[in-house]
Amino acid sequence: MSIRLVTVWIIFSCALSLFGCSEDEPSEMTVASEKKDDIFTAREWSVIQSLSPLPETPPPNPTNRVADDPEAAQLGQMFFFDARFSKDGTVACATCHSPFHGFADVEATSLGAGRGTRNAPTLLNAAYNEWQFWDGRADTLWSQALSALEGETEQAGTRLQYAHLIHQHYAVDYETVFGELPELADTTRFPSDGKPGDATFNSMSEIDQHAVNIVFANIGKAIEAYERLLVSRDAPFDRYVAGDTEAISPEAKRGLKTFIGKGVCILCHDTPTFTDNEFHNLGVPQGTLPEDIGRYAGISMLLGDPFNGGGIYSDDPTVATRILNFLEPIQQHQGEFKTPTLRNVALTAPYFHTGELPTLESVIEFNNVGGTGGNFAGQRERTLEPLGLSEEEKSELVEFLETLTGELPPAHLLTKPNLP
Repeated sequence: MSIRLVTVWIIFSCALSLFGCSEDEPSEMTVASEKKDDIFTAREWSVIQSLSPLPETPPPNPTNRVADDPEAAQLGQMFFFDARFSKDGTVACATCHSPFHGFADVEATSLGAGRGTRNAPTLLNAAYNEWQFWDGRADTLWSQALSALEGETEQAGTRLQYAHLIHQHYAVDYETVFGELPELADTTRFPSDGKPGDATFNSMSEIDQHAVNIVFANIGKAIEAYERLLVSRDAPFDRYVAGDTEAISPEAKRGLKTFIGKGVCILCHDTPTFTDNEFHNLGVPQGTLPEDIGRYAGISMLLGDPFNGGGIYSDDPTVATRILNFLEPIQQHQGEFKTPTLRNVALTAPYFHTGELPTLESVIEFNNVGGTGGNFAGQRERTLEPLGLSEEEKSELVEFLETLTGELPPAHLLTKPNLP
């Protein structure tokens, strides 16, 4: 939680207080009495209403021209579940983003081709995110997928390998969505394996390298089209805000009151996605994991990525380029990590980028004591202070967080389709 957020919250609260006292508006007591539930003041209810509903569809992504193409989504679903998109044919996107675990991972740090150093976040509602990965090193879902496909501890394959996989098994479906493939049957021009830095790839002509990069980018764009359908809405909390006063328990309502009040959770989870899309240093201990400088390294990686939203493989780099031009890694970014969504948080244990905390209770206790010291990069935010929550308040807060579990996407999106 940054000082800027605290300041905005104070101003916002004061403004709402003044609004509630206006002669032209009903008083706080009048508004509260009109609701069946009178646990909240008018000011608190206004804040609660700002958290729901989640928009029915994610914001458009102009960098991906097939982002909302149904045929691209069908193709992307096959890619997502196809373990052949890995070095040894044993790891798929679904390995670390399992539909059985809220499209997240039960492992503290994910095990793909190797053991990673971070917990895999949920893909449910990920299309609403402004940034991908804990460090924000990807600005689109399609570029995030590409990083995983070639990541040494993730799927660990190469773009040439994947281009030949498309040519051998997906050519018709691929060309229906994206157009003609390059002449991949010519293995002299297009070796069977390789990526930038490998002799096989580096020896190719620039034109052929570019052709393979286009295929690689399109794999990510198809996967994004599928992931944009992984929307989870209509949680009990949403039904409560919409007027069903019985949708959540009295304990959950008291937990909500703590969430927006004494628990100050609202400072960083203040939108219908329950994230501020910002990066914070909470002093989460790295434990036995290597030092992780988070956003500081993530910005440099994003700016150097040829597949970022402002790059030549973007279908519309205009807006993304303007945003990227404002990014620069500074010391403040050391050890900062993205605020995760709290929607479906009860499904996605363990927690934090380290996967160190196994339960919601342990996360709440971490925040309740003001975090823990030592073994993390950068400077912990000074606004993280002990909260003094009682055992009852902590239990009620867990009860509220469980009401954020929404409906899963349609069943046909949750299973592995027939692969060619």
